Amino acid sequence: MKNKRFEEYFLRYKNLIIRIVMNKTGDYQAAQEICQQVFISFYKNMDKVSPELVKAWLIRSTQNAVIDYIRKNKTKEKIFTDTSCVKDGNILVEESVELYEKKRSNREFVGRILREVRAVNEQWFEVLMMHCVDGLSYAESAKRLNISESVLRARMYRARVFIKEKFGAEYLER
Repeated sequence: MKNKRFEEYFLRYKNLIIRIVMNKTGDYQAAQEICQQVFISFYKNMDKVSPELVKAWLIRSTQNAVIDYIRKNKTKEKIFTDTSCVKDGNILVEESVELYEKKRSNREFVGRILREVRAVNEQWFEVLMMHCVDGLSYAESAKRLNISESVLRARMYRARVFIKEKFGAEYLER
């Protein structure tokens, strides 16, 4: 009985687990390994998880496993040398080298912009972090910084002008 329930959950959620890991790591082999680890852990704890919480339990376990994987491989720089394309059930999972490199390059570019803004003006950096990175509204950001919203908007404007002048040409090349 337990094996049959497990098999049903596995068939229902394995593609979801693999997609979650692929989105975070871009590595199909890691996705398979983490999926296996998550389902082994689930099998051991299956009796403790209520049926309506199975999906949430699997997603949370997957996220934790991905964090562990990233921490273990943080010092290792993994570069994809080919396109991984695997037919799994009825879902085609594909991660291309170009997409991975583009995402990596964009993260590095944004990091460079933020470092440069911080070096020029710490206040601009704080405004950008709160509004653009953390996703706070102007009102929330202004309240946290203990400034008026008009001052916040002025700082944001100046930061954007600086970024456009300093990195505009490079941005357009991308």
